[in-house]
Amino acid sequence: MHLSSLHLESFRNYDQLTLDLKNHQTIALVGENAQGKTNLLESVAFLALGKSFRARRYLETLNHERPHGRIRATLTDKKRKTDLEIFLQRDPETKKIKKNDLLVPPKDFLGTFRVVLFTPETLLMVDGSPSLRRQFFDRLLIQLDPVYLEAFTNYQRTLKQRNALLKRIQHKQAALWELDLWDAALIAEAEKIWNFRRRFVESIQEKITDLYTQIAGTTEKLTIHYQPQENFEENLVACRESDIRYGATTLGPHRDDFTIRLNTRRLSETGSRGECRSAVLALKIAEIHYIEEKTKQKPLLLLDDVFSELDESRQAHLGTLLKGYQSIITTTELAHVQSLPKVKIFRVERGRISE
Repeated sequence: MHLSSLHLESFRNYDQLTLDLKNHQTIALVGENAQGKTNLLESVAFLALGKSFRARRYLETLNHERPHGRIRATLTDKKRKTDLEIFLQRDPETKKIKKNDLLVPPKDFLGTFRVVLFTPETLLMVDGSPSLRRQFFDRLLIQLDPVYLEAFTNYQRTLKQRNALLKRIQHKQAALWELDLWDAALIAEAEKIWNFRRRFVESIQEKITDLYTQIAGTTEKLTIHYQPQENFEENLVACRESDIRYGATTLGPHRDDFTIRLNTRRLSETGSRGECRSAVLALKIAEIHYIEEKTKQKPLLLLDDVFSELDESRQAHLGTLLKGYQSIITTTELAHVQSLPKVKIFRVERGRISE
């Protein structure tokens, strides 16, 4: 699917914005920091992910305390045109999603088109917080399979309820046996999530080894290791006392991690900056190929000021990749994008865009 147009109303620092993108494959947004470049990328990702990749609450994206705002986009391929819209309202707090002007549930909205997101935070995935590595799984899989989306949503809802119950038990306001119901629901959804994550890791294992060899110019072997928690039901019961003390669930997919190794050493502990950057690029390119294999469609690439974080060699690999995909790139330096083929450059200043 090709992003043909984008319209924003009261989103972040954009009062009104309409962009015609139907003839553009590579779009570069050039401007100083805090002018609105990332805000535009955020709006596009919002349509694919169903939420912001920057804000915990969607109302944070509304402009200057405005009562409501919206994101609209038109997607095209050779056979059809699809209109998407997300409407946000402050009071009462509301998020409505539409596909071709009809209100639809998230499972019928997500997956209409897919994005692969590169940000400076993404480049910390190997040696940063485990939450960044979990995002790698979740942002991909919720776009690809409504079953994963349902399991992930149900798990998060159940986790919230279990944590609330733990706090009530902590304050002697509920009985311990009440955890049995929430534990059973949590276990059922956790197993589904782990199965999806395991299959994804298995499918990209060989690809990331080959990709890393090409990017880093080395014969060292990059591997990814993911081990879902064993005996989850038994361990969940065993941890009840500590969970009650902390008022939070300490086991489950929300605490997952995976390790990335170069030969036998863990990159998070011993990797150089260059090795970690190469590993991240290998993982993200594998993600792109995985989406194509599963959907027979190319994802939209969103690159938020990552060229400045890469050396010339890795910039070249990323530039080569862009040739086959529609992409939106933000940068403060025009030189980072001038040499890209068929690039359309927009200047961004204070929520306004000019050619």
